Amino acid sequence: MATSPGMGRNERLHAARQATPSPRVPGACLSRAELAEAVNTWLTEHTDRPGALDEQAIARYERGTVRRPNRDYRAALRAVLGADQDTELGFIASGPSHEPLKQPHTIELDPARVWSPDEQARVEHVSGCARRVDQPVLDALAGTLAAVRRLEDETSAADVLPSVVAQARLADRLADNAPSGLHSTALGLASEIAQYRGWLAIPRGQWDESRAHLDRAAVLAVQADDPLRLATALSFNAYRAMLVDDIPTAASLADAAGRESRVDPGLRTYMTVQRAEIAAYGRDTNRAARLLAEADHMIEQLPPAEELPDSSYWYTPSVLTGHKGFVLQALGEHEAARRAAAESLDAMPETWRRSEWAVQHRALAEA
Repeated sequence: MATSPGMGRNERLHAARQATPSPRVPGACLSRAELAEAVNTWLTEHTDRPGALDEQAIARYERGTVRRPNRDYRAALRAVLGADQDTELGFIASGPSHEPLKQPHTIELDPARVWSPDEQARVEHVSGCARRVDQPVLDALAGTLAAVRRLEDETSAADVLPSVVAQARLADRLADNAPSGLHSTALGLASEIAQYRGWLAIPRGQWDESRAHLDRAAVLAVQADDPLRLATALSFNAYRAMLVDDIPTAASLADAAGRESRVDPGLRTYMTVQRAEIAAYGRDTNRAARLLAEADHMIEQLPPAEELPDSSYWYTPSVLTGHKGFVLQALGEHEAARRAAAESLDAMPETWRRSEWAVQHRALAEA
């Protein structure tokens, strides 16, 4: 008997794959590698993004580790496996956990299960009475936010969005009710979650929603006097503006972010690369080249990844080298750009190489 969707293994997806014949081996079912290849091909033919699935990703779907891939992957899986509805493949919008807890809402807030029992109890208590805000509760929420950011590396923006929306609601209540000694800390955390919501709207092409969240994140960061979160919100907003070809706005936002000196080395290095890319798209090649040379030196001086804050953990030499490739591509140095992208991917952890956010790195390396 097939297991219900969302409860442990996704037997429906597994059964649908096994019921589909292999295009290469007569009499055999479709292998996980063949399914991943077919999904990637469908995405290339029907969307503006290449696919990045492999057999390990299909295995995670069948184990139920990833219960609901993003919209494009679900559409591709339906097409390849001949399904009309997501539910035929065991994908549902929400459902009970196979590790039931007495308070289901904590599953949504902490999908990566990083909270200790004490942290969980504290958050459950403060969720029912937001006036009892203390530092351990803020720390617990910050910890699960950091875990969800890393969960996105293995899944997609769409997969983690429900958790981030729930975290945002709680963070806003905590900020509204925090005592004076914790008010700035709570505002800073609310800013970071709003900033992350703005980031998650970008892969879905929701540009106005992204800007609204990022604008709010910047305001909250100013209220909290939090330079790191302010610079990050401005930098993310500059990235959004660049993607919609609003180069003057992107340049203004990136320059504003770059004027904040009280940030960690990873973010400061990325902001330098970002300003170089924006300058290149703005046809200011001299400035782009100067900033790129400055970024090269900064990358060499970066501290170990474990010394970067949770909000900047991805600003490592491997990722930043890939962003250098985007600058070189904008400058017309296509071969050097491809080499930088390939070098970047080779140095990344495997999870990052396959992630949704690395799709541009993969596309450039294969150009």
